[in-house]
Amino acid sequence: MPDRTPSYVMFADLKRFGRISHYDAARILLSDAAEGGRPSPRSRAEDRTYLSRQIVNAAPGQLPPAFFCDFYHSAQAILARLLSQRGGDAASRDEMVSHYAGDACASMREALALYGIDANVYVNLVRRVMGRDDLGQGQRLVLLVMLFLIMGCLADPAAAVSYIDDFMEQNLILRTSTEETAFIPRPEGARPVEAPARMGLIRVFADSSVRGVVYPLRGGDEGTVIGALCCDAGSITDVDPDVSARHLLITSSGGTWYATGLGSTNGTVLMRPGSDDPVVVEPPRAERGGGAPRPCRIERGDLLCLGSTTRFLVVRVAS
Repeated sequence: MPDRTPSYVMFADLKRFGRISHYDAARILLSDAAEGGRPSPRSRAEDRTYLSRQIVNAAPGQLPPAFFCDFYHSAQAILARLLSQRGGDAASRDEMVSHYAGDACASMREALALYGIDANVYVNLVRRVMGRDDLGQGQRLVLLVMLFLIMGCLADPAAAVSYIDDFMEQNLILRTSTEETAFIPRPEGARPVEAPARMGLIRVFADSSVRGVVYPLRGGDEGTVIGALCCDAGSITDVDPDVSARHLLITSSGGTWYATGLGSTNGTVLMRPGSDDPVVVEPPRAERGGGAPRPCRIERGDLLCLGSTTRFLVVRVAS
């Protein structure tokens, strides 16, 4: 496996950007609770060989959550060190926000991807924190540092979603909600055909470029969920900030494929090839009436438009 584990990236960044040694960072992050007569994780960090091999370079899933302190308290302690090193004025805080939403986020994303972990969920969380107008500078900075620490320690996007969502609701009386936007239709010219046995999605951008990845769709009732913060097996998280945490479900029955809205904020429309009239899969929440969502048939060549800018072309996937 690669040497640059998420844990290593976290410790290296804290040392380089925050001038916090590996030992000092471990003293902040590790729990002081002892279990079963064994020394606490924090006390074991006194052994520098153990610290380097088992903590700093820990592989994803190697250390259980119980090894670590509460991440809010850890983030506060890390921030105190950062502020003492870099200054506590607004310009320094802006620099820290830019770092943890920029370079640090990119490095962590790369490390997660090297281990096959869905890094899009982490990036989408960072985008949501940056896109909230109701957060103060200090609150935004705490959330960004917390996210970075959670991913470095646990390398678990689902844990990050749960922790940050609970923290925002309980402490900030907020949710990681999706900002409302308006859909801008952009039809694609292609001939519709009957749905094949296997289907997939390709991300399409406004300039007609595509992401060089095909996301295969799982058939049956379980299907595939598309969403910014969805951690289900096989979910698709390659989306823009106005896509909801769980936005759209795609299923199949008898060789026919369907898209069903999941109560998203900004809704989904479907562009049929050769038609300028969008088919509404799920209207935006502000325009939605009552009643359960209804499945909408999708076919090869259709363009699924989630929110204002996230588009997926429905394609056939070879067996």
